[in-house]
Amino acid sequence: MLPRFKCSSYRCVFLLMLSWIGAAIAVGIEGDFPLNDDWQYAYPVKQWVETGQCSIKARFSPNILTQVAWGALFCKLGGGFSFEYLRWSAWVAAGLGGLGFFRLLRQLGVSGNMATAGTAVLLFSPLYFHLSFSFMTDVPFLALVIWAAWAGLRFQQSGRAQWLLLFVVFSLLAYLNRQPGILLFPAMGGWYLLQQRGGMRGWLWAGLSVAVAAGAYLLLEHAVKPWLGISDNYLPVSVQLLRQIQEAPLSVIAQLGRQSFKSWVYLGAFCLPVLPFLWSRVRAAGLLRLWPLSGILAANAGLLIAQHYAGHVFPYGGNILYNWGLGPELLGDVYTFQLRNTPQLPIWMMYGLGYISQLSASLLTWIGLSAWRELNQKQQDFFLFLLLLNLANFLAMSVTGFFDRYMLMSVASAVLFLATLAPKPQAWFKGAVLLIFALFSMLATHDYLAWNRARVQAFKWLQVQDISMERMDAGYEYNGWHHYHPERKGQPGKSWWWVDDDEWMIAFGPRPGYVKQAGFAYRRWLWCGRPDRVWVLRREP
Repeated sequence: MLPRFKCSSYRCVFLLMLSWIGAAIAVGIEGDFPLNDDWQYAYPVKQWVETGQCSIKARFSPNILTQVAWGALFCKLGGGFSFEYLRWSAWVAAGLGGLGFFRLLRQLGVSGNMATAGTAVLLFSPLYFHLSFSFMTDVPFLALVIWAAWAGLRFQQSGRAQWLLLFVVFSLLAYLNRQPGILLFPAMGGWYLLQQRGGMRGWLWAGLSVAVAAGAYLLLEHAVKPWLGISDNYLPVSVQLLRQIQEAPLSVIAQLGRQSFKSWVYLGAFCLPVLPFLWSRVRAAGLLRLWPLSGILAANAGLLIAQHYAGHVFPYGGNILYNWGLGPELLGDVYTFQLRNTPQLPIWMMYGLGYISQLSASLLTWIGLSAWRELNQKQQDFFLFLLLLNLANFLAMSVTGFFDRYMLMSVASAVLFLATLAPKPQAWFKGAVLLIFALFSMLATHDYLAWNRARVQAFKWLQVQDISMERMDAGYEYNGWHHYHPERKGQPGKSWWWVDDDEWMIAFGPRPGYVKQAGFAYRRWLWCGRPDRVWVLRREP
């Protein structure tokens, strides 16, 4: 007989959070250096901590006010500005998000074992885990959304005003971090309308929620941002979205179609660890019989062939997940000039991973649709609220661009839904796929931080040589942090990130016309401890 897995709720979540802490210790948070876009959000924190004033120097979309306040708190506690303290702030927010996710699953009636498994799927998801080690807004925003959803569920179940007030607070904090947080209010109105089955009271609440959202938007855009003097630092994403819908509706529809397919495949990939817990439903649905299984295999093979001829291979050029690793490789040789200076899996393996992701998405979609009626009415209403929220977020995020990290809310929502459908797990081996995902997330995140630590040494070497920023391409984050200027113009043959002259480069490997000057070692855990180097290159005379 296979061993059973039994664990009380509190003991389960305690052991899970210990594992989360152990993973962070193994990967390592230390290091005072920017990652991805977080240098843009770090600058106002630095100004606030050091001067007491709010100042932004770049242009971006997220509101970041909550993010700045949270990061400044950790810098104050640490005794001064540091990217390391900012990473601690994001990591703590991620842990709080995991606790909220567990409580939300329990509130939905999920067993302690399955709630633990579902929370582990989120915490160790490649997107969530990796982004927890930077000051990017994605994970702190999702943590606020999770706690808002939990408070909203408590309100819908009890009708007590204190939970509604808590929902409003978390929703406002989410909106002050990223614009899609404003969608929580109309989604809540639609949820209440569903619960009331229409009626005057339901429509009144729906209208009030839209009015609160509009009021929060107008107050932030026309009062708070002008008062802080930061209005000009924000990209008018909502205006761009409406303009695209008005001027090119067919193009928008086509774009949404492409992004929908990509999102479906990504959901299959990131929700794959949940599938073993639902395997009894797969068998019960008859999907493992000859003809249904043959149809699913053939249909997905056809989709894969179509992607091949369309020139799109999984993963679809996202911001976090690439060929076999995590984190954007934002050095000029690989990112700008597409040189193969980092290890990659052969293309046929990526086709295989894409095919597995499609199969996972197909099975999970079938299970979700067939098991919907088994949920009680309150669960159905809650998931319709999440569906409305995700559809609105998808429209807002996908028309102007698409990154895999935009999928984070959808991944969390899908895991919530699927975990609610899953029976109570009994056998430990069902977590094997989850363990593989967790191991990948840890190893790949370690490698990302490792080469960034090596880049710190390369940059310090250039500084010792008295090489100015005007003469180097040190990568997106470093040129942005140290050499941002709004009048930047792209130059042919150079990286777009504020590079005046790339006489000197920090790179993963060689570049034609350049000579290696110094190398700084690190190891790639994901590639069995393979030694590697970040190089300083200089252009040949």
